[in-house]
Amino acid sequence: MIDDLIELAYSRHVVRETLPCPDGCDEYVLGRVDAVNASIRLWVRPDGRFSRAQGDEGQLSLGQVMTACGLSYAARRTAAPAA
Repeated sequence: MIDDLIELAYSRHVVRETLPCPDGCDEYVLGRVDAVNASIRLWVRPDGRFSRAQGDEGQLSLGQVMTACGLSYAARRTAAPAA
C-alpha cells in the first residue's frame, strides 16, 4: 500500500522532497491541499513498509495522509486509460 501511495503522490506532484535518514528510512515531504507552506513528513522503512507520518497536528495514519494531501485511489482508477 505504501508503494501505491508514494507512486500516486509522485503522479499528482505532491512529493516536494525525498531525503535519506540516518535510521535507514526514506523520508518523503508531501504537500498538503489545505495549506501552501505546510507539509507532511512520511517515513518508509528500508524493507518498504510504512514507518510513520507526521503533520502539524501530530502523528498521522496513511488514510489521514491521503486526505490531507488530496490523494485518492478512485481518482487514479478513473484517470487510467482503458485497456
